[in-house]
Amino acid sequence: MKFSALQWFLMTALFSLMFTSIWSYTAFSNIERENDRILAEAIPISNTASQLFPLLLDQELTVRSYYLERRQQDFEQFQTTRANLQASLEALEQLDDLDLTMRRILQEEAVPLLQQTDAFYQRQLTYIQQDNLIEAERNRYDGMAYINQFRQIDIKIRAEIEQIVMAATNRSKAASSSAKWVIVIVLSVAVLILFAFLQTFRLERSKRALIRRSLHDSLTGIPNRRAFDEHLERVFEEARLSASEVTLILLDVDAFKLYNDTYGHLQGDACLKQVASVLKKQAGPFGHVARYGGEEFAVVLSDQSAQGELVAERIRTGILDLKLPHERYAPLYQVSVSLGMATVQPDDALTEIHLIDRADMALYAAKAAGKNQLVRHDAS
Repeated sequence: MKFSALQWFLMTALFSLMFTSIWSYTAFSNIERENDRILAEAIPISNTASQLFPLLLDQELTVRSYYLERRQQDFEQFQTTRANLQASLEALEQLDDLDLTMRRILQEEAVPLLQQTDAFYQRQLTYIQQDNLIEAERNRYDGMAYINQFRQIDIKIRAEIEQIVMAATNRSKAASSSAKWVIVIVLSVAVLILFAFLQTFRLERSKRALIRRSLHDSLTGIPNRRAFDEHLERVFEEARLSASEVTLILLDVDAFKLYNDTYGHLQGDACLKQVASVLKKQAGPFGHVARYGGEEFAVVLSDQSAQGELVAERIRTGILDLKLPHERYAPLYQVSVSLGMATVQPDDALTEIHLIDRADMALYAAKAAGKNQLVRHDAS
């Protein structure tokens, strides 16, 4: 049978359409699969691994506060943080098969050091509870030695996290590259071109959503602890180069557990959203706000450090202006916040940990002084 030129053209177009349709489906399926892998593998292991150092730092600050003030709340907070640290390690044990380098760092370096650190804190708590203050004072700052050791491990963990995310992103880019070749081949088929572009736009939005999801708190929509750590590290480096100051404001919703017990967790979530909204409004364009954890928030000021007290006071009064009822919280009977602020000029001796430590101590002082107030850390 002899085919006409039109028949050959139609047959060629038909086979081209079938071939490119299959290729298109395969290419875009690969992109979807790689994006799913980022969501299922890269983000969980990176988020979980990045929590180890902040949790270890929280333990140090809590034990130090417990030594100074002997509050049961600090002891309970230490136990909670310790449980969270253990839960993170258990979660990583389920995930680290996805990355052999991460597994080696955790098993050979991180876990042994964390076990030593945990034993140290248990001894320190025992000394405090037994009123053996001589031993407690002698070992008071030894925890920082463990933290400084873990800082190097944390650097390795973060470097490996970058490799994990980069590898996942490169796989996604490779799949996207295949999709671009599909677009070139089916240039003569208008419907497939349109389909390819629609898929490309949709996948690009999906990537942006994944990146935002990894760096923002799902409840309040503001940056999360991971974004806070990255931002603080970046502004510290910039401040070292420019010999400028960095201010950190830590704030905590007063009697928030009592608020949850009274009104329920859904209302508590609504309260946190409104607090975050006030932070975004009052921190101004130069303030980087973040949810630090639970009912605690943070504001980093770099270019406008001199305005720290003014920003903090605007936040405090802004929360009061919400007039959120808190019937079991006397004497205000409405939601308020306590704030701790510290300012440093970074150098080789002053690190982000020192700034966080000072702001946290100021926050504890504000709580101890009666709440609903700002306390600034005295650098002297």
